[in-house]
Amino acid sequence: MKLQPTLLCAVGDLSIEVRIRYVGRVTAPRGNAPQRRWGIVESAFGLAFALILMTALITWLRSATFYDGHVVLILSYAVVWIPFLAAVTVACFIRGTRSLPRDLGLRITLLDVFLGVGAGLLARAVAGIIEIAVTGRMVGLGVTFGDTIYDGWWLFGTILAPVLIAPFIEELFFRGLLQRAVLLASTPKLGSRSAAVLSILASAILFAALHLTQAVNPTAALVLGLSTFVLGLGTALIAGLTGRIGGSVIAHVVFNGSLVLSSLL
Repeated sequence: MKLQPTLLCAVGDLSIEVRIRYVGRVTAPRGNAPQRRWGIVESAFGLAFALILMTALITWLRSATFYDGHVVLILSYAVVWIPFLAAVTVACFIRGTRSLPRDLGLRITLLDVFLGVGAGLLARAVAGIIEIAVTGRMVGLGVTFGDTIYDGWWLFGTILAPVLIAPFIEELFFRGLLQRAVLLASTPKLGSRSAAVLSILASAILFAALHLTQAVNPTAALVLGLSTFVLGLGTALIAGLTGRIGGSVIAHVVFNGSLVLSSLL
């Protein structure tokens, strides 16, 4: 996610009636801490720290009379990536099994590729429908790149960061850590099915809420909120039903890539 008027995120509509069964293995923390608390503290820290840094960056940008655009580009991603990666690192390598596939479901199969590509393309269509319904036109959620200078900064800001790196880190945190942590914490009280539903909704809602910080006006907030919630719901369903986040990452990458491509053409 990038703290700019530009939005590069995914939208997926997988609102199908299913019996949800989380097939991924959720591992226990190390030490004597209760198993059901694994990942909750780390997820809360990651979100809170990211919000604090994002708010600080926005405040600085609004008051600064001059700043380097390249520095802002790096910071706009770093304020989210650093807290998220820190949370994932602690949960997996300090309190978990030190295995990203076991703790966070970081695996990918051929099925995940097909699911991800299909969901990503569907997501792009749904994003357009939402934008047209709310604003009466489709402009790619305001995605622009300004004057084009094809250099390393352009490659990072247009391709590497929004299309490849950001989707991976965001899915690793929201679907790999947060969703699994909520599932693990709520299963003893709610049962596996209700806990799975809660974890999917929590992942989608918090994902959308974080992206709302990018909205510049109420209309943009509505489009952004609906779009990112549907994204979170779709990718969370993929992660919950397969037990892996590979499909979620692919869907996110495909949507962001198609959005960037349509903006460049």
